[in-house]
Amino acid sequence: MRAVRGLPRKWTARAARWGLGLVGLVGLACQATYYDEYRARHPGWDGAFPREGASLEEVLAALHAPATHEGTRIAVDAIEIWQVDAGGASRIDFETLRRGDAQLAEGTDVAVLALRTCQAERGLETLSVPRVGYYLLPALRLSAYDHYDFGRICAVQSQFLAARGPALPLEQAAVARIASHYGRVPLDLSQLYRRGLGYLEAGRVRDAQAALTSGEPGFLETEARARRGEADAESFQEAARLRAQLMRALGVESRREATPAPR
Repeated sequence: MRAVRGLPRKWTARAARWGLGLVGLVGLACQATYYDEYRARHPGWDGAFPREGASLEEVLAALHAPATHEGTRIAVDAIEIWQVDAGGASRIDFETLRRGDAQLAEGTDVAVLALRTCQAERGLETLSVPRVGYYLLPALRLSAYDHYDFGRICAVQSQFLAARGPALPLEQAAVARIASHYGRVPLDLSQLYRRGLGYLEAGRVRDAQAALTSGEPGFLETEARARRGEADAESFQEAARLRAQLMRALGVESRREATPAPR
């Protein structure tokens, strides 16, 4: 199987082993049906996602929503639903839950993982951009997430709400599962600093500090490239702004101001 742009080779290999090419085709055939079924049962639902307090059913429906940009296709390659408690984690079959053959008791803590791939044509090139996100539902209500949506020509748009309280064990389980089975999720500098700010909002100062520290090598490299005119000026300025915001919030003083990128 040929590796596609934006997809780590290890993901491509797993797709071949798991038959995800076929799964993707099946997903394309049924995703609108699942989404439309939920909308039919909830006529007042506007499809906005992610939304704090959303039910498990709403989360699964929203993940199967069709693309909103013309010429863009989104395939749901894999959905994992995990029940997490003090005894560990047990997987819940998506189709069994969808058919109503499995019922979850009130108070059940659930983590959902979704591997979704956006495809779009750019000239003669077919872009294929995968992202894996997680959705944490303590007591079956969405309270934290790492969500990736796709804009025009599959531009990645990330939304992050840090876990707190009862969602923390779910986050740990979800992050461990993603690391072991999907590999590292690509993050650009702006996404990383927004994540740090999200941690701060949740009162997780150490995680915010870790985000700032881990971004420094990449930031310094990008800054040097920006001075030479080799990096996108707008993207660098946005990253510099968010970095400065995170540093101020943490009470960290910069040794120097970031060098403005040439325009």
